[in-house]
Amino acid sequence: MIFRRRVLDGGEYPRMVSIETTSRCNAACPFCPYNFKARDKTHMDQDLFEKIVEDCREFPLDEIEPFLNGEPFVDPRIIGRLEHIRRRLPKTRLGLYSNGYGLVPKRIDELASIGGVDRLTISLNTLDPVRYKAIMGFKLGRTLDNLRYLVDPRRRAKVSPKIQFRMVRMEDTSLDEQDVFIDYCQRLGVEPFLVGQFNYKGDIPSSFPVPGYGCEHITRLDVLSDGKVTLCCQDHEGEYSWGDVRTQSVLEVYRGNLATKYREYHRTGRRKEIEPCGDCNLFWPNLEGMPVGETVKTACAAAWYFARHRPNGRRAPPDA
Repeated sequence: MIFRRRVLDGGEYPRMVSIETTSRCNAACPFCPYNFKARDKTHMDQDLFEKIVEDCREFPLDEIEPFLNGEPFVDPRIIGRLEHIRRRLPKTRLGLYSNGYGLVPKRIDELASIGGVDRLTISLNTLDPVRYKAIMGFKLGRTLDNLRYLVDPRRRAKVSPKIQFRMVRMEDTSLDEQDVFIDYCQRLGVEPFLVGQFNYKGDIPSSFPVPGYGCEHITRLDVLSDGKVTLCCQDHEGEYSWGDVRTQSVLEVYRGNLATKYREYHRTGRRKEIEPCGDCNLFWPNLEGMPVGETVKTACAAAWYFARHRPNGRRAPPDA
């Protein structure tokens, strides 16, 4: 018996598609591989973007994100691209990540004017101005001004029904710093989301061990700005590419032999046997498309991992 496998016309389709409309970013976060990314930092060609969106009309896509390893509001076409997704995929949930620095009032008003997004996550990470400058490379004041404008009751519902502020817990993020962040989010009426550092398949230092259970990223499809389909967001260079949507459709790539192989390894408890997943500590579990027994086994393993290592939520630094 298989649990919740998404099938259409005899083949699987992804639950989510992420489109890197730009591989450029204005921040310099130490927990992100952007700073040593070797591939070209470019905006996606509009024809390619529209082709990917049309491909996604071939199946009932749950969610789409015009984001991967860049900052969406560095893309000069981002508002138009969001509007295009809304028009062509009206039943698909639209999510967006941003560091918030470029989400100035003008952009917020433009976002509201096109109907907003279904989920907006702001990568804020700290409320300490000195630490924020060290982590993000920005002055905190401008970002906080943007966020105050964003959550104003006169416009927030037009921008997104779900707004989330994210903190990546670094190895030295204190409990006091986390508590200040949580309190700030609660005062603004947004959801605080605290999460530990990923190791980007071993490229970024992280104290969390590699889980033995399957990863949820195997049921999504991530497209880089040049059209290459990367293994996932942790494969920032596209070294383990599944295919290329310049010459293939989204479904052709997702149903291809290599993508199918990765899903099979993860769904049968063999994550550590396939590169680079055996070195990656991305800890969100996959609970889809597996026999019931493997689903239960995965759920138990993930519950133990989260209870033991506490990769999300409030947690004291390892050396505290």
